[in-house]
Amino acid sequence: MTTSTWADLPTTVRLRLEDDLKPIGPPSLVADDFTPGLRVRFPTDDGTVFVKAIRSDSGPAASYRTEAAVSKVLPAGISPQLLISLECDGWVALAFHFHAGRHADLTPGSPDLQPVVDAVGRLHVPLTPNPLPGAPHITTNPVLQEADHRRFPGDTLLHCDLGAKNLVIAEDGQIRIIRWARPHRGPAWIDTAFLIPQLILAGHTAQEAEKWVDQVPAYQQADKAAINLFAAALTGYWLSRAPQPPSNRAHSRDRIIDAARAWVRHRSFV
Repeated sequence: MTTSTWADLPTTVRLRLEDDLKPIGPPSLVADDFTPGLRVRFPTDDGTVFVKAIRSDSGPAASYRTEAAVSKVLPAGISPQLLISLECDGWVALAFHFHAGRHADLTPGSPDLQPVVDAVGRLHVPLTPNPLPGAPHITTNPVLQEADHRRFPGDTLLHCDLGAKNLVIAEDGQIRIIRWARPHRGPAWIDTAFLIPQLILAGHTAQEAEKWVDQVPAYQQADKAAINLFAAALTGYWLSRAPQPPSNRAHSRDRIIDAARAWVRHRSFV
């Protein structure tokens, strides 16, 4: 069970958060279809804070813990600053500096496209070598479990879920990458490759999507055969998940499968 209001948190959890964050106004709920649990923001003397919390015995709690571990080692400016992570009385809670902004628009013609590609192109530089102790290699990711692991050497910390929902353009114009819940280490081009089906979903052809990401040096210089293997593996992964519940996501799964297949078809001619 997840909670819906600040008052639903155990008193000990609320008091610890309030004591550390020192809110100067009431919390307001934050709508977010992609983050399970309680999500609120409130003002403090140092700016607005975003807090999310979930029961520690729930499935998504593991992703909270992972996100906290990654956030502690990320260089400044990549993601919102983690202010607090705590676990007590059966709850996991994280507090981040809140950047007012919006999710990136990846549709054709969007002015966000170039800044997004530039940000993704720079991402691997401060994340190589991988700064996260114990980060699993990308070949342990379900997407690549059946692939030739020798094709994917590298020691860059990877996000592995880049898309509009995890790319926030703040009011200061900077792009912050959020929800570091699926980190792996591997070749620097992988995160760019994860972005390609998202561009196709947003309305680009596979050729147009590749043209955008080909600006990223790490992707441009990558082993073409490895990219082909990745595209095929990603398509196979989504196909394997198609029959799984919840059924209300069937349409979105069909769309991502179509996007991945379009990418594979394009790669066969590259």
